[in-house]
Amino acid sequence: MLLSIAAEASEAWLDVERAYIRQSPNATSPVIGLLERGDRVQVAEESGAPEGWTLLHPFGAVRSRYLAAVPPEGTGAPFDYLYGRVIARSAEVRSSASSEARVVGHHARGHVLAFKPPTAGPGEWLERPDGTFLARADVKFLVGSALEGVSEPPPELAWVLRRVRVHAPDDPKGATAVLERYTALEVFSVGSKVQTSRGTVPRDAIRLSHAHPRPAGIGPQERWVHVDTLEQVLTAYEGDHLVFATLVSTGKRGWETPTGLFRVWLKLRHGEMRGRRAAYLVEEVPHSLFFGEDTALHGANWHDRFGTAVSHGCINLSPADAAWLFRWAPPELPEGWHGILPGSAGLQALWVSIEHGDAHQAAAARATARSARNALPAECSGLTENGAGTAG
Repeated sequence: MLLSIAAEASEAWLDVERAYIRQSPNATSPVIGLLERGDRVQVAEESGAPEGWTLLHPFGAVRSRYLAAVPPEGTGAPFDYLYGRVIARSAEVRSSASSEARVVGHHARGHVLAFKPPTAGPGEWLERPDGTFLARADVKFLVGSALEGVSEPPPELAWVLRRVRVHAPDDPKGATAVLERYTALEVFSVGSKVQTSRGTVPRDAIRLSHAHPRPAGIGPQERWVHVDTLEQVLTAYEGDHLVFATLVSTGKRGWETPTGLFRVWLKLRHGEMRGRRAAYLVEEVPHSLFFGEDTALHGANWHDRFGTAVSHGCINLSPADAAWLFRWAPPELPEGWHGILPGSAGLQALWVSIEHGDAHQAAAARATARSARNALPAECSGLTENGAGTAG
């Protein structure tokens, strides 16, 4: 049972690298949340907690010795960071902004790192969140995608994957228009070409999203998302109501995103991700929702290839879409918390349904094909679903 605080709350800051938030002020109580150094939390001024513990608002408890009345030095808002990819074979990490400074580590080519914004314009050195430095020449800055999903979308939506020229619908003069990448279009019909609100678009130039039925086991008021790894799209629902749609990037070949029905077990503001089977490192990955064993929906500020499978198994969203999903997905993260474990806290969590293609449409197509075969004359009964005849 969660211990809630009704007393007036004040502020405190975590002054150790990380700490667990427990369900009650007891070292054996279940872990329900996480804090990292510099996180600001709300505490009760008159909590009456056992000695050595501080009760948090709106619930939970943390050891008092981990907290400070003022922010620790060197901490800042993680989403103010700049991100860059290491382009040197082995970039040296130095203790200060000088080539004569002590080397305290290395980062391999391809690592995506966080940096503090420069205070005096571009220079030769980039400062890391921990106060160490990398040479500017060893890093290529990254710019996050401008993709933003559609709220309250129509039941069927097409996303343009590449710049394409289309004929305007019902224009007797045959006028054409250019549709830019990531343009969202309402869909009227789908075939080898797709009829949309802006004209006819080649099927291979778009990704399609549409409303899905609520899976068994999800309540009529619960929030859930559907991810189609074939179309590379995500749709979000409140019960049976479609509220959001966007493009994503799921696992590439050999790193396929698992399919099935899952529930989010960890909601994390940001954190480092490392590869187990591949040597990759990404720091301060924002807005992560973990499900399954170690798969997550999260923001990706290191590529702009949404609509294409490029990840190592996670579901990548644009920075704006990841922020929207994180705010919308239950449970709400208490102010200042770094992360929350909904199951341990006894709170509802987001459902995640993942399919490769549309199982419901495929089943309907197979049923239609069977009905058509059953209606054929006897001499045509050798036809197969793909239209090929058997010898005889």
